[in-house]
Amino acid sequence: MKKLSLDDFMKLRKLVYRGANTLIFTQWRCAFENGNPEDVLNVLACYQNEDGGFGHALDANCWNPNSSPFMTSFAVGVIDGLDYTFADRNHPVLRGILKYLASGDYATETGWLGMASIPTNNDYSHAPWFHYDPAAEPDATDPKNLVRFILKYGETDSDLYRKALNIEKTLSKNKPIPDLSGYDPTQFICWEPMPTDIVDSPDSPLYPEYKDLVEAELDGIVDRLHTIQELPVPGIDDFADWLDNRQIISCYPSTCGFFIMQIELLKKFNRLNFFLPVT
Repeated sequence: MKKLSLDDFMKLRKLVYRGANTLIFTQWRCAFENGNPEDVLNVLACYQNEDGGFGHALDANCWNPNSSPFMTSFAVGVIDGLDYTFADRNHPVLRGILKYLASGDYATETGWLGMASIPTNNDYSHAPWFHYDPAAEPDATDPKNLVRFILKYGETDSDLYRKALNIEKTLSKNKPIPDLSGYDPTQFICWEPMPTDIVDSPDSPLYPEYKDLVEAELDGIVDRLHTIQELPVPGIDDFADWLDNRQIISCYPSTCGFFIMQIELLKKFNRLNFFLPVT
């Protein structure tokens, strides 16, 4: 069983300290160095608009500063990733998110519009999947993050809470099983399905069925993190013709976010040969 060494972790730490933006740096500190979750929330506030929603390239693939449900869901994902319940339910960031979702902005009866349904995206640097086409069928933001947040922090007597309850009833309780027939554990392509999308911990009831694929993925993660010497930039090596300077710049901190995700996976599956937190 391959495990990530402390030397490799410290090498990645240097890359994150040099290349991450403040939000991802604070997430790293919280995940691996006994950082304070409140610090993550306070940095996240810098991406929040007065209406309570999020923009400002929180997802580096869209530089639209205006609020959207997708970017707000992205912010909720950051909060969920802390695995922490904030005691101050009246924190301005939390209340702002609820205010935005209750406003009806880009809302539908069954949820909220998605990343490609925001007309103002076209005024700013953005990846193709954020491009607004008025002739296209509107897409939707996956409501799971938002519903979970509303039911955790929302007022139980509010219309928003009742909407979340209704949406929750329609959500599948089981994760969809992606097609892994072409999976290559030696490669990491962030938009392609991976075995740990199905089995996110060794306690998963599906682990025995997918054990070989999961273990191969984890071995691949250890191998790749060992070989990295500088921050790789997703998309650059493929010379994607949609990348502009802002997209290229924003890819660097995004890579640091993938380091966090992968090291947290290794931690779950006992693939670290050192103890966390590292201080």
